[in-house]
Amino acid sequence: MTALSRTSVLFLLLTIAAGLASLARAQSAVDEGRKLAFDRSKGNCLTCHVIKGGDLPGTIGPELKDMTARYPDRNELVAIIFDETKRNPQTMMPPFGRNRILTDQEISAIVDFLQTL
Repeated sequence: MTALSRTSVLFLLLTIAAGLASLARAQSAVDEGRKLAFDRSKGNCLTCHVIKGGDLPGTIGPELKDMTARYPDRNELVAIIFDETKRNPQTMMPPFGRNRILTDQEISAIVDFLQTL
């Protein structure tokens, strides 16, 4: 095997490893977001929303399904969770980010999860 082909093989293996690591991080964020969304003391999404896989959901807010189709712009969903009162002053949804109930990282993880619904 020539030095060039060894370099090519090494580059290919590193690229594959980086891709697998990226997938693992993405799945970890989805899992964390799911945990937060279903956590009655933190994200608490189930209090108001039906979410597939959640127990004892509320019916105040809309069912959380087809989220990528409904919100193709991820930033819109982040903004809604951060402070929906900016868009809809009459909303019942708490401003999770503005009131520091959830961190930016936690909101991002919840959005990662919601985009899988």
